[in-house]
Amino acid sequence: MPESGFPPPARDLQTIADKLEITELVQLERLWRDSGEWDLVAEAYTEDAVIRTTWFEGNARQFALGSKDMAARGRHSKHPIQPLYVHIVGDRALIESRGQIQFRTAVGGVGADLTQYVRFVSRAVRTADGWRLASFEGIYERGTIAPIDPSAVLPLDWADVEASSPRASYQLWAWSHLQRGYPPTPADLLGDDEPDQVRAFHEGERRWLHGDS
Repeated sequence: MPESGFPPPARDLQTIADKLEITELVQLERLWRDSGEWDLVAEAYTEDAVIRTTWFEGNARQFALGSKDMAARGRHSKHPIQPLYVHIVGDRALIESRGQIQFRTAVGGVGADLTQYVRFVSRAVRTADGWRLASFEGIYERGTIAPIDPSAVLPLDWADVEASSPRASYQLWAWSHLQRGYPPTPADLLGDDEPDQVRAFHEGERRWLHGDS
């Protein structure tokens, strides 16, 4: 979010308590996904929440089922996450977090660790049952890949990576999906290689936060 959108430090106890609850919710949602707690993943969101990732767009229950299917097919990613800020206005909040998507794979029989660096952005709303996430979106930064054995050489043709997606911010991640039989990754996801797109997204999120949309 642009600098003018960063919230000031919380000073009243209610805001501090709300921020702690929302921060824990954001961290638990990723932990539950990585641990296979699919019902808890769905319950972290509102019924009408919209989730968008490199492989999915839809509601929380569909996302939980899709994640379960992905795990059953052998794709076990990890998602360490660190919330950077929680901006609360009334019963709405915006959260931006720094995160990674980590995946161990193999390229031509050579073991490798693939990491996608990303900022996760979520809306949250206060409900009768406490705060719940109302959206989940990634702003993709860059991907890296390295052999598990530092002395090994990955038989990776970079032209194949570039052909997997026109978007430099998540080409490697798109390539890894294709390697496991998933459809091509959309070319319109948020990424640092398209700063105007990211800026417009943040402006829309800020309007939502203040009830303008």
